[in-house]
Amino acid sequence: MTYIVLDMEWSQPVCREKTRIAGTKVLQVEIIQIGAVAVTDGKISESFFSEYVKPRYYTELKGRIKKLTGITKNDLKDADDLIIVMERFRQWCESFGDSIIATWGPDDIPTLRGQCLFYNYDVSWLPGWFNLQPLMTRQYNIDRPQITLQSAVEITGVQQELDYHSAINDAYYTALVLTKINDIPSEIEWQRKVDYAHTNPFMSICQTSYGTVKTARMNSVPRLSPLNRYICPICGKPATLKGKLVWLRPMNYMAVMHCAKHSIKVTVRFEKKADREYQWVKRYALSDEKDEELYASLIKDKPPLPAAPDKAGRTDKRPATRRNTRRKPGISDERKNNG
Repeated sequence: MTYIVLDMEWSQPVCREKTRIAGTKVLQVEIIQIGAVAVTDGKISESFFSEYVKPRYYTELKGRIKKLTGITKNDLKDADDLIIVMERFRQWCESFGDSIIATWGPDDIPTLRGQCLFYNYDVSWLPGWFNLQPLMTRQYNIDRPQITLQSAVEITGVQQELDYHSAINDAYYTALVLTKINDIPSEIEWQRKVDYAHTNPFMSICQTSYGTVKTARMNSVPRLSPLNRYICPICGKPATLKGKLVWLRPMNYMAVMHCAKHSIKVTVRFEKKADREYQWVKRYALSDEKDEELYASLIKDKPPLPAAPDKAGRTDKRPATRRNTRRKPGISDERKNNG
């Protein structure tokens, strides 16, 4: 399997009125550069694809586009049209055999398909594709589902030598980040479930994470521990607990949490290890009404948390019976009463 890492730069209309072209057809942007790098068996190929594309309509580049990409009208003057460039890109992709396209962000392939459709160019030959961004943020336990390519490069420890916002440079950086991701096929399959869950509210999706701590009590776990971080498994955004994790039975807890779109049931189970540590297993799943009702009842009739053993190994922390400190009546009291 070869990963075709693709990146593009595009121009925009000078004003909104110019987005309507050729009657009812609308062209939102126009591609001006395509860059691609191939990764096979975890290694970046020496063969790469980099070409400018001559725009047909948005020939006047905005100042922001020129400043961001460094592309000028002279760079595009002798470039070929998109259809010609796409044919060469097709031949380059097919030279690797079985492949899949990877992009940094969700916009490149829809933009490419939309523009090719505008020009009546058939793109049914394009391989399947996936967005590398959520795979990277999920695997590196990043709270935000979207980060910049430069941030990803810094987090993964990739050496920075090239300028950003060049299609071929960004494709190369994305390829380097891709080589830092483990088990990409499984990650892609998981992301497909996540994407499907966005469009199907009845989709059941589960995710499991593991770690170790030195206690089996949630209220004693350090606040900054990964166990106390909650990420929605559907959209990857930070989630907040509706209440607190409630004790179900020894070393088992449960709660319902929410992000902006989803309601998730989270369960935590501790398992004692031989080295006086506890392994925790945290599971996420989409919650339903039964989960909400169960959690509400547990919050209402919350059982007391099991007490931690003291230095003597005792877990009974009930207060000692108060001694009767009333003083027995003495002679002086009798005289006072008789007085």
